[in-house]
Amino acid sequence: MKYIWTVANVLSLALGLAAAPVPWPPTPSDIVWCKLLKIGAPIVADSPSTPIHGLQLSVDTATPTLVGKGFTGSYDFISGGIGAWRGCHDYWLNIGTSPYSYKPLTWDFDYKVTTTWTASAGSLVRAGATADYLATNTFLVCNQTGWVVYLQTGTDVPPGVTCYITQLKVNTFTFP
Repeated sequence: MKYIWTVANVLSLALGLAAAPVPWPPTPSDIVWCKLLKIGAPIVADSPSTPIHGLQLSVDTATPTLVGKGFTGSYDFISGGIGAWRGCHDYWLNIGTSPYSYKPLTWDFDYKVTTTWTASAGSLVRAGATADYLATNTFLVCNQTGWVVYLQTGTDVPPGVTCYITQLKVNTFTFP
């Protein structure tokens, strides 16, 4: 069942007023539009003297990559997660498992698994310690299908591709 989210529906939900029944939580197929725009600072590669320095973290695919011009929404740093606000939903940055020291990262639609991130405007992105690895702010970026970003917890690198060690920094946002 699709619902058109009107101003009245949104205000009713926000203020707790009686309104037409609206399913909760809404699923992606329930939402027709959203009139909320969040903008913020990009997350960029901080590795001077490498070709990836200054590239921005992108949310264009499920696999985080670095691109010349990155994400145009806003990042949320809620309860140890990093969420990229897009289309009225957060895509959460999650750390996958791997037998190697480079851990795959994914953007998952409204599904936060990793809650050990620390980040804020002007700071480095840091993954907290788990049973599998120590806390780190080191990332590995490899030229695969674009510049694919991994969390680096040791010294392994994928064979046969060009990779760079970097840190990711949340820029501070300034209005133009």
